[in-house]
Amino acid sequence: MRIKRSKKQDELITELTNIFDFKYDGIISRIAFVYSLKKGKEFAPKDAEDIPSDGKEFRDGKAIFGTSQSGKNYYPVFKAILDEYYGGRTTEEQFSQYFKLHLDHGLAALKNEIEELNITKGEHIEHLASLVNDSLDLIGKNDSPKGYTKKENWDFPVYNNLVEFELGSSEDNKVNIPLNDLNEFDSHHIAIAGMTGAGKTQLIKDILYQISSNTNQKLNYIFFDYKGEGDPDSLDQFLDSTSAKFIDLLNDQFDFNPLEYISLDSEREQNFQIQSFIDSVRAIETQIGVKQEHHLKKVIKDCFDSADRVHPSLNEISNRLEEYYSENNISPDSLLSTISKLSSGLFNRSEESTKRIFDESVYLNLPITLADTTRQLCVFLVLKYLLEMFSKSDDTQPKKSSSIKPLRYVIVIDEAHVYLKNKNARKILEQLLRVIRSKGVVVVMLTQGIEDFRKGDFDFSSQVKIPVCLNIKTKDKKALVNFLGTPSSEYKLEDAASKLENGKGLVNFKEPLLFDIRQFYKTMSSI
Repeated sequence: MRIKRSKKQDELITELTNIFDFKYDGIISRIAFVYSLKKGKEFAPKDAEDIPSDGKEFRDGKAIFGTSQSGKNYYPVFKAILDEYYGGRTTEEQFSQYFKLHLDHGLAALKNEIEELNITKGEHIEHLASLVNDSLDLIGKNDSPKGYTKKENWDFPVYNNLVEFELGSSEDNKVNIPLNDLNEFDSHHIAIAGMTGAGKTQLIKDILYQISSNTNQKLNYIFFDYKGEGDPDSLDQFLDSTSAKFIDLLNDQFDFNPLEYISLDSEREQNFQIQSFIDSVRAIETQIGVKQEHHLKKVIKDCFDSADRVHPSLNEISNRLEEYYSENNISPDSLLSTISKLSSGLFNRSEESTKRIFDESVYLNLPITLADTTRQLCVFLVLKYLLEMFSKSDDTQPKKSSSIKPLRYVIVIDEAHVYLKNKNARKILEQLLRVIRSKGVVVVMLTQGIEDFRKGDFDFSSQVKIPVCLNIKTKDKKALVNFLGTPSSEYKLEDAASKLENGKGLVNFKEPLLFDIRQFYKTMSSI
């Protein structure tokens, strides 16, 4: 194999490598190549004659395509992708020509898009993360996606105006949050930390009430009540004031199928998405091994192949899995048990239903009578669905000369520390925070302590620009700084933290500020 780049390509690769602070220039080359394919660009090999060969030359693909841990060249992987894309086997020379053409196209596209982003605010990193995530589900030119693909561009609800709410008030002023004003916050994710009794639940209810009222119920939300303490009677006022539907996962009909993001038209995309569904299950149910993963993948694929262009239900998959185990003399195990529990009436999607979960506000109650693993799986399957669906939408962008970023949806994860403690689950949460932000989706995480967000493999507080600290057990200064950000005065931060008690909150936007938090029941009593 011989590839000789142009001098212009070398310059662009060096520039982009430095911007993203990559260790090797082969990384940006691979991203640019795949991005060009993702855009659907097609060339003829002879088009490569128009690109000079006055740059760096490669005779070994390892430097461009990378290697596995065992040192094997990934060139065959990229060649297989290109062969599939052009619908035939390419010679080594043709591959070199195609690669050079797509590299040129992808680099130019990346360069043009990055020039319009604010690098100092890290928008280029967010953009790149979105591109990489989308490219994992690369669709070949021979596919004709008509269903759940980005080209369909579903009509996602969008709220274009400023979304503002009040956290509470201090002696001097109110603590107002202009949630989607990019001049104030370059990320709209929210973290609220506070021990039991600190006021987290009442505060988030008040925030959702304000958002609902201030947007005329046009910005919907989903609230995952992991504690399962809610009931429609006690929540009646909150549900009415936010126009939300209460669903008890154990007792109510939940019109939802977590498999509906999986493509019915593109086999390649379908295979990727089936695998991503299985990865979500394994992230929570860690006892499922590689062999069991293979069994589940085969059964799900069989169910999709035998269905008449409809998504199979979890009940159908569970029944087929039981048959598969019986046919192959496989003893019941953790996989069979997990899928059986998930299919036991928790999700009841009507085949003729066209309702989408994000088209209305939902309070999802997960009663503690359900096994802990089952509750976690239910939350994660819904989150995975939302991530996949919103990832198919276009990024929301402010109108010209405006700093207001349009929003689509709000996700509230109560007891988020349950997932943050799980290394496998953290990976999905990290992806959720990184990717879904550009789509105008707000993620709110509620935990019992500020230390829950900082993990060895990822600092979740780095993705949250609206951290709110309520009364917590440990008021360590270093932990407070990690969560709230570096203060203008460490003395002011320590002094405010020492006065934290139930019903009070602490933020550090311009400087440390202690305030009385809003509480939904008090707001309602004053109306």
